[in-house]
Amino acid sequence: MPSPGDRGFTEAFEELDIPTVRNPRLPQAVIDNSASEIITADVSMENGPNAIQTMLRTNYIMIPRDRTRELVQSIAPDGAEIRAPGNKRPELVWVALVSVGPFHEMSADGHEKLNAQALRMGDISLPIYAYRDKWSGYLLKIKLLPNSRTAAAIGHLFLDLVAEYNATPIRVTTDKGSEIGWQSLIQESLRTICAPGIYLGEYPATMALKSVHNTVIESLWRWFEQTTGHNLKAWIVKGMEGHIFHPHRPHHSEIFYWTFVPLIQDQLETFRTYWNYHPVRKQSEKINPSGHIPAAAFKDPQHENPNSRMCKIDVPLDVQESARAVLEEEVGPREEHLDCWYSPEFSKLADTTYKEVGSPSITVATAWTVFQSMAARIDQNLYN
Repeated sequence: MPSPGDRGFTEAFEELDIPTVRNPRLPQAVIDNSASEIITADVSMENGPNAIQTMLRTNYIMIPRDRTRELVQSIAPDGAEIRAPGNKRPELVWVALVSVGPFHEMSADGHEKLNAQALRMGDISLPIYAYRDKWSGYLLKIKLLPNSRTAAAIGHLFLDLVAEYNATPIRVTTDKGSEIGWQSLIQESLRTICAPGIYLGEYPATMALKSVHNTVIESLWRWFEQTTGHNLKAWIVKGMEGHIFHPHRPHHSEIFYWTFVPLIQDQLETFRTYWNYHPVRKQSEKINPSGHIPAAAFKDPQHENPNSRMCKIDVPLDVQESARAVLEEEVGPREEHLDCWYSPEFSKLADTTYKEVGSPSITVATAWTVFQSMAARIDQNLYN
């Protein structure tokens, strides 16, 4: 076989009409135009000359590096500085949050610091989803879910929220993701039925943002981690670190969920109460309330600001029931998505076993001891 320096190799290229940088076999204007289109489309200006060359090469368009650099400098002169090693991305511009009153806008998001990747306890995963009012900062709902990444689960949870307050907000703001599908559809339907005077085209019922821009709910998670989340995680992983929990042992995952899910939900409700009744520091530059108690501002907005108003949209019970019926017909019952941590058969086994070990009190301090007792009894009943 001829080497690249042999005449036979060059003749083969000529015969097969293979383009090279020296002989691209295309007019220079066509090559420049193709490169310019790629450079112009790169609005973030993060692709340098090498990347542009590679993109063109996949379409058999050969261009010298020097020419690529000239075009990049001509079309996107600021790109080199953006791509320079050590260059910091521009900081997010923070703006004051503005809202008319409670239920004007609520933010929703999931928290995954207790998921399988974080806990590293086999398939054990404890995702959390929450809703927070933008105007008052009030934590409307916080719930532990078997899976917070399905549209069915979030749809049912949103209807639980509506049922708890018999109302829906003017707008729900979330992160972008497939899990918000049913929630968004339900919110738009409730707005259309219960508040026909608020035109969806002028004031949308939902808004999906990047996570870094969904600050109302994202800022909550830092406080949750500080007051509750870190302690919860340390308490949960004790079982793995102490060789009490073994993810591959039969029924260990089910026993864990049976024992710990109610306790963790209690901890979430405790955090919710703490948050809603803690004093918020005074911020003179803040437009929404500050120096207040979230629960007090949520219940009596005009006490905080005479110009504010309660914005909740009342949702009649029959409308709620119709929405739930439609959702259940499409995705299945509520319990299947919000409360299904283990099978009905295991639930019966766990209830019986709990009685057999004396029905001990299950608290944060005793949970792993109860887990050990139940695991040992189930093993004894199954294998002896």
